[in-house]
Amino acid sequence: MKNIKSKKSLFRLIIFFMLIIVGYKYAYDGSPINDRASTINVNGVPREYVLYIPSTYDSKTPVPLMLIFHGWTMSATDQMELSDMRALAESKRFILIYPQGTIFQGLTHWNVGSWTTGSTSDDLGFVDKLINHISAYHNIDMKRIYAAGYSNGGFFSQELACKLSHRIAAIGTVVANMSTRTKDNCDPSHPIPLVTISGTHDNDVSYDGTIPEGQLSHDAVLNYWINYNQTDRSPIISDLANVNTTDGSTVKLYQYKNGKNNVEIEHYKLINGGHDWPGTYGNMDINANSIIWDFLSRFDIDGKI
Repeated sequence: MKNIKSKKSLFRLIIFFMLIIVGYKYAYDGSPINDRASTINVNGVPREYVLYIPSTYDSKTPVPLMLIFHGWTMSATDQMELSDMRALAESKRFILIYPQGTIFQGLTHWNVGSWTTGSTSDDLGFVDKLINHISAYHNIDMKRIYAAGYSNGGFFSQELACKLSHRIAAIGTVVANMSTRTKDNCDPSHPIPLVTISGTHDNDVSYDGTIPEGQLSHDAVLNYWINYNQTDRSPIISDLANVNTTDGSTVKLYQYKNGKNNVEIEHYKLINGGHDWPGTYGNMDINANSIIWDFLSRFDIDGKI
C-alpha cells in the first residue's frame, strides 16, 4: 500500500510540473498566440487581436508588420475572412495582425468621430501598445509597420496616419473616407504614402462624403494628402482591364507621384462599385489584398525604399 501511495504521489508530482511547464510556455508568459485571439490590457481594458506569423518567418531577420482593421459591426475574424492575407504573409514574409474593436452603442467600432462621436475607446493607445507587445516577442522592422482597413477600419487607418504616424509607415483604405475630426486634428510627422479603393455607388460610405455625416468626400481626402505630401497635382490616369464583365463595375486608377521623400498616392476608383472588398466580392477586376501589400511594401517610414 505504501508503495502504491508513493507511486501515486510521484505521478501527481510529475503532472504538476508538466502543467507548470505547459502553462509557462503557452499561457503565463503573455506571448502572442498564432492564428487565435490573444489579449493585451490597455488601461484596464482587455483588447483582443488575431495574429498570423508565417512559417517563412525567421527571427534573425526583421520583417514588416501589417495591421488590418475591420469594418463597423464586424469582428477581427470577420475581417480575416473578408481580406485573408495569410497566403501573402507566407510568400512575402511579413507578420499579420487583425485587431478587434470595442463595443459602442451595442456594435463593434473604431473611434474616429463622425458616427462614433461619444466613444471613449482608446484605440490609438491599443495600437501603440500592440506594436510594442508584438515587437517584444518578434523581430519587427520598426520602419515598416503598415495599416489598412475596411470601411470604419479604413477611417481608423487615416486616424493612425494622422495621430500615430511616428509608428506607421504607410496606409491603405477600402471603401472609406476620413472623418472631419481626424482631419481637424491631423498632425503627421512624415509624408504618408497611401492607397485607397472606393466605389462611386457605395450606399454605406458615399463617395461624395454625404453618408454618414461628419466626413470628407473621397476627393477631399485625396486633396488633403496631395497637399500634405506635396505630390504632383495632376495624376496619371489609367483605365484598368475589365476582367470580369459580370460584376457591374470597372476600375480607373489615379497615381499621384513625386511627393516629399518620394512618396506616392494611388486611388482605385470603382466606377459603379459598392461597399465591396474587391477580389473577394463586388468588383472582381482587381484584388484589394495584392494591391494594398504591393503598394505599401514599397515604402518605409522614411519614404520610398
